[in-house]
Amino acid sequence: MDKNNKQMLLGLGFTGAYGANAKAWKSEGVTGHIYPDIEADIRYAQLAEKGKFQFLFIGDFPGAIPNDNSEVPSMTLEPIITATAILQRTKNIGIAATVHTQWNVPYTVARQFKGIDLMSGGRIAWNAVTGSSPKVAQLFGVNLMDRQSRYESHYEFVEAVQQFWATWGEDALKADRETGVFADYRQVKPVYISGKYTQANGALPIPPSSQGQPVIFHSGGSPASIAFAGRYANAMIGEVWTIEQGIETRKALRQAAIDAGRNPDEIKFIAGLMPVIADSKREAIDRHATFMDEKVVQQRVYHIGMVLGLRLTPADLDRPIAPELLNSVEIDSYSDPRIENVLKVAHEGWTLRDIIYHSVIDYHPATLGDAKETADHLTTWFEAGAADGFWILPDAYETDLHRFVNEVVPILQERGIFHKEYEGETLRKNLDVPYQYGVDERLR
Repeated sequence: MDKNNKQMLLGLGFTGAYGANAKAWKSEGVTGHIYPDIEADIRYAQLAEKGKFQFLFIGDFPGAIPNDNSEVPSMTLEPIITATAILQRTKNIGIAATVHTQWNVPYTVARQFKGIDLMSGGRIAWNAVTGSSPKVAQLFGVNLMDRQSRYESHYEFVEAVQQFWATWGEDALKADRETGVFADYRQVKPVYISGKYTQANGALPIPPSSQGQPVIFHSGGSPASIAFAGRYANAMIGEVWTIEQGIETRKALRQAAIDAGRNPDEIKFIAGLMPVIADSKREAIDRHATFMDEKVVQQRVYHIGMVLGLRLTPADLDRPIAPELLNSVEIDSYSDPRIENVLKVAHEGWTLRDIIYHSVIDYHPATLGDAKETADHLTTWFEAGAADGFWILPDAYETDLHRFVNEVVPILQERGIFHKEYEGETLRKNLDVPYQYGVDERLR
């Protein structure tokens, strides 16, 4: 990738079976009674690959059961299984699969990811997260550690995995018929790990892939997350709602990399976007509204009132918030970070109901409207330095992903800020991060 012509990265968020919205199963074109449907997952991945997305991001929410009978569980199939199936049916796109360190062991994680890395030609990444849910910990029969201990053990775990990834010497494989030497096993060097939380001895006799070893992702945003990502990760998936937050988070992440002894260009900050794409904003709002029942709408009335510090009730739903009330809202360091997005939409004169349909208090910023509106959001954030790329969470893959690939991507390509072809055959190459094998020797 030309360093003087920096281009954004795009990833597709795989957090639900039919889209980011838990009610996307009701979308046109979805066969809801086939669930889970790995063929649909593969089809969506191939569509993202058609759009030249660099990666898919597979979240993991073990054992999660919705409280609402009309919603689909977040992720049903295990991420490693899903990633393996998709990588067999794609050629260029990479996958970041989530595996928690609190209820796994380093050797198993190292073996799984390195095996998939070889099978895929160097297109796998590990989203390395600690896990913080007591309920999930109970599923795996472990006691959840306190926050400090979780991160201490997390550091040990990740370094142990990377040590196992490098036990097979890079030049050990010979396969020389004339000499009869398949491999020089003197270059396969066992590791001896004796940490506070991690103990393991031995080797992982699997050669390196063409990218050396799997890429490491991390998802989070706390100071502890940023410090970890700056030390070990090549990409961090974050939650930010304004350009200013994005700039601050990206700067903090790059500084954490410098503090660890790394080049800050080797880590990418990936912000989220939830696009609903239609021919007009009104059409997008109305389509998004079909996934939001009245109970949710009424809950969000009070939530928006809380964000703004105003007393709002369901009786206010079908009229705009009075300008004098909006002008009275005060923003300080304790304000909900989504407050600026709420105010921006409210000042445009939409009714409270339509403000809610704009998803102003969702997990990530949302764009509702034509393809240009989404492209403009991505362009503005990227050019401001608020993100190196974005993970896209469409309401429904059958509609919004198709429109994103066919309408938004060409606009970004015409603007020269998104590639037209993959830069290489490995995920590292396509993310523009360097080859690595083993623990980074530069780490302080």
